[in-house]
Amino acid sequence: MIALGIDVGSTNLKLCLLDNGSILKSAVLTHDGELASALERGFAELGLHANEHDAQAPSLSSIRSLVTGTEGRLRFKIPCEISAVAIERALLACGPSAHGARAVVSLGGEDLVAYSLDDRLHISSVVAGNKCASGTGEFFRQQLGRMNLKLAQLEDVAKDARVLRLSSRCSVFMKSDCTHRLNKGEATVGDIALSLSKVLADKVGEFLGKSRIDQGRVLLVGGVSQNRFLVDFLRQAWPQIDFVVPEAAPFF
Repeated sequence: MIALGIDVGSTNLKLCLLDNGSILKSAVLTHDGELASALERGFAELGLHANEHDAQAPSLSSIRSLVTGTEGRLRFKIPCEISAVAIERALLACGPSAHGARAVVSLGGEDLVAYSLDDRLHISSVVAGNKCASGTGEFFRQQLGRMNLKLAQLEDVAKDARVLRLSSRCSVFMKSDCTHRLNKGEATVGDIALSLSKVLADKVGEFLGKSRIDQGRVLLVGGVSQNRFLVDFLRQAWPQIDFVVPEAAPFF
C-alpha cells in the first residue's frame, strides 16, 4: 500500500512517500508561508500528480495520506494528527536505533521540543518553548544566509574554526555581536558558524537538563539535526548520553 505523510513545520514542509511502511522518497522544502506552492513542488519531487488522468505519475486520489505539524495542517482536507502521536508512531518504525531511547529532541526552525519517553517509547512529558530566537534553527539559517552560506557548506568553512563566546541573551545582541566581529576582522565566517552551532547545542543541553535526561539514548530529529558540529558539541558535553540521528531525521 502506498501512503503519503506530510508534516507542516514552521519553516519547512516535509513529505514522505512509503510503500508498506518502507520509505520510497522524501522531500523537504522551505514554504515561507506559501503551503500550496511548496506542496506542488513537493509532489513534483516525489513524482506525484494531482490529476488522476495523468498516466505518467501516481494519482494522489489513490494514495492514503495524513498530515501533522503546526496549525497549517488544518488547511489540508485529509486526516491529521498531532505531532506527539506521529512521533510515537515514527519511533516504532525506527527499529534498533530507537531501542532504549529516553527522549526525542525535535530541532525545528522555530521550535525546540524535548519529548521524554517511558519504557514503551510513549511520551511521558514534554519540555517546549523558546523565549529567544537565538536558539532556533531559523535564526541559524538566517545568519548563515547573511554570510552567503548554506548548511551543506558548513563542513568546509567550520572544520578548522574556533568557538567564540557570543552574546546569547537575545537574537538582537547575538546578531550584532556576529556582525561586529566579522566587520572588525576578529572572526571568520567559519568561526561564527561554529559558534552559532555551539549556542544551539547549549540550548539542547538546557532542555535535556529540564527534562532530567542525563544518560541513555536520545534521538535528535528535525532539520537542525543535520548540523554535524552541533551533534559533536552535544556528544562532548554529554558523553554519558548516546545521541542518535536517525536516517529519517529531516522528515521524522
